Amino acid sequence: MEIALVDGVRSLSAPGLKGFCPCCAQAVIAKCGSQLIWHWSHQGKRHCDPWWENESDWHRGWKAHFPERMHEVVQFDKATGEKHIADLKTDRGMVIEIQHSAMSLEELKAREAFYKHMIWIVDGRSFVKLFEVHPEPIPHPAASFLDDVVFFERRAWAFWRPSENEVGSSLVRLHKSEEIEGQIQEHYKGHHFFTWKRAREVWFSAKAPVLIDFGGPELYRICKYQAPSAHCVQRISKYALIKKNGGVFEKNDAENF
Repeated sequence: MEIALVDGVRSLSAPGLKGFCPCCAQAVIAKCGSQLIWHWSHQGKRHCDPWWENESDWHRGWKAHFPERMHEVVQFDKATGEKHIADLKTDRGMVIEIQHSAMSLEELKAREAFYKHMIWIVDGRSFVKLFEVHPEPIPHPAASFLDDVVFFERRAWAFWRPSENEVGSSLVRLHKSEEIEGQIQEHYKGHHFFTWKRAREVWFSAKAPVLIDFGGPELYRICKYQAPSAHCVQRISKYALIKKNGGVFEKNDAENF
């Protein structure tokens, strides 16, 4: 963990400091070696929060874009007595969970139910070679003209109109995407279909926004599309998301992506 209470004050780890966990109030040890990121560690046991995962440079890099007051904010449910430490909580009350490791569906549902107003930032660097974003633009899933358009064959970019289905027959009239190219461009908001080999299916079940970070200047938000093409991604500026949520993104940060 990054933050502990030292004499009641939220403090970063430093040699010689004695701190207490802001979640369970137990003593924590300042770990300030040369091999790992300086951090606090519980004495003789694993972290008190079962949702916690060991932080990497990627975790700390994300948190560093936000003021320290937003880091590791303890959330408490008065009705149940349950406590958890949010990776980030913005001044607008948005919880940002920065997730590297795999997660069960049960844990995902529990965390979303507990935090409610939240987004996920998922580390996609380990599966970036298995994730292909198709280059062709598609319209925003909520575009009104899609009420009568169904895409299929993601690479073929054909579509049909359900209103043209022949009554009593399974046959449908197929169209080329060029026929609605103008409408696609008009309603394009960064959405694309994708192929994800060995997909981490749990993220398709999330109710909170899921944004995948492949390490570049853009994030890829998983969005639902109309059947039979169930999902797409939306390209979102990492700079814009950080600034919108009260963080700081310097110009030279972009050079590191």
